Amino acid sequence: MNLENNNTKFGLRSFLYWGIIAVLAILILMKIFLIPKTVNYRRMGGGDSKIDEVLYLIQSYYFDDVSTQELKDEAIRGMLQNLDPHSSYMPREEAEQANSVMTGGFEGVGIQFNMLNDTLLVIAVTAGGPSEKMGVMAGDRILTVEGESIAGVNISNADIIKKLRGKKNTKVHIEILRQGHEKLIPFAITRDKIAVHSINIAYLIAPQIGYINIDNFTLTTENEFKKALKELIDKGMDKLILDLRGNPGGYLNAAIAVCNELLPKDKLIVYTYGKSVGKENYFSNARGLFNKKNQQLVVLIDEYSASASEIVAGAVQDLDRGTVIGRRSFGKGLVQRQFYLRDSSEVLITVARYYTPSGRCIQRPFDFAKNDTYYTDIIDRYQRGEMENQDSVHFADSLKYFTQSGRTVYGGGGIMPDVFVPVYLSDSLIYSNSLINNGIVLNYAMEYADKNRGKIHASYKNAADYVKHFAVSEAMIQEMVQRGEKAGIKPHLSSVSRKELKKWTKAFIGRNLFGEMGFYPVLNQEDEVVNRGVEALKKG
Repeated sequence: MNLENNNTKFGLRSFLYWGIIAVLAILILMKIFLIPKTVNYRRMGGGDSKIDEVLYLIQSYYFDDVSTQELKDEAIRGMLQNLDPHSSYMPREEAEQANSVMTGGFEGVGIQFNMLNDTLLVIAVTAGGPSEKMGVMAGDRILTVEGESIAGVNISNADIIKKLRGKKNTKVHIEILRQGHEKLIPFAITRDKIAVHSINIAYLIAPQIGYINIDNFTLTTENEFKKALKELIDKGMDKLILDLRGNPGGYLNAAIAVCNELLPKDKLIVYTYGKSVGKENYFSNARGLFNKKNQQLVVLIDEYSASASEIVAGAVQDLDRGTVIGRRSFGKGLVQRQFYLRDSSEVLITVARYYTPSGRCIQRPFDFAKNDTYYTDIIDRYQRGEMENQDSVHFADSLKYFTQSGRTVYGGGGIMPDVFVPVYLSDSLIYSNSLINNGIVLNYAMEYADKNRGKIHASYKNAADYVKHFAVSEAMIQEMVQRGEKAGIKPHLSSVSRKELKKWTKAFIGRNLFGEMGFYPVLNQEDEVVNRGVEALKKG
């Protein structure tokens, strides 16, 4: 017998035997410790929902620390996102911010600012607000807040807002640098309620023709709109351009209130229908300031006009009250109802659809809302050529509707204007857009306004005088070109891009020195959509 050979075989068998035992032991341990038995969650004091059950398991067994609140927030968001594109969830802080805009105000110091060379430059102060009362001026640079430097430290806009905003009647201490003063000037500003306006500007753009730009539809829109109408009517307005371009909507009641000022009595403005809330009709009253036949109306819309904006444009179009000019609107026709949760967060749940007086559903299809394609539809419109050519939009006969006078309009999503104005697309704009989008034009304009504030105010008696006579020089253009080169933007200055740079530079300087009356009138002078509106009203 070969003992050496037998010992080797015995050793191999022994090794395999104990190896199997070891593997079985590991598997048993994994079963015991890594894959626990079913937990009777309710016995452990948990709630009844499956979400709470999963959260309990994560808390009890997940290998790392996680925020249960964040998981809950994401779970709620996920549920709502699978309903439609506009049902949504907002945690408490987000809800408070959104509500401050929609209710027309927040508590703070009352300034508009831009970051210029990593320094906070005051662009404008709110009329009658805390900063104006204390003597803060446009052009001032805020260097410290509560003794802490905010200049040259790469602070974000959001962090600055947090420092300046606060509860009413609380104080915030700032130090500013003002041109002509060697030392910093200290201010102790008592925060107050700051009004947020929904109307950007209202003025006579031509004799008897008024122009009103509504930014969004909030709780203050009705009173602001009535005030603007009255002031313009008192100045001789009997024709109105209502600019709703870029207006994302807001409160339904605000849209109804605007329509009440524009439509004759007892006209259907809009109706809503939802499975749980039923049908509700909204009619105009007889108290409008601008609802007579001889008071002509034009409404401007574009691809960013949504919701409440589409209600106004749809009613004006379907009732043949005025002319809608621009491009097809966004197509947001779902009604959300606001629900408050116990922790002051909010859920917006879609409860109905909007329909125009002719029966058109404003909402565009959202069967594909789980994809990003719903949110990239505007980009798709460019690619399809819709922004340049109205004929690229095709409507089925099943989407055909008729206005009060029998004109054909179409449903299927958004409001198609009566007069289509294409987007001006040109390679010549790429260069000027690069300078604008990279902040070079804005920064230059702010610096120019700051250095020449006294000179410009002495040369132009008011905003209208500035708009009419101020000209951006070629030397100013070349300075921006040089700044662009330093930022890596290769010069390509065509006549088109030069004209665009002059327009925006003048507008930015005008806003800094004269407010919105130095801004919108500059832009409107060369705005093709606005000019088409003026032409339509002049023709009568």
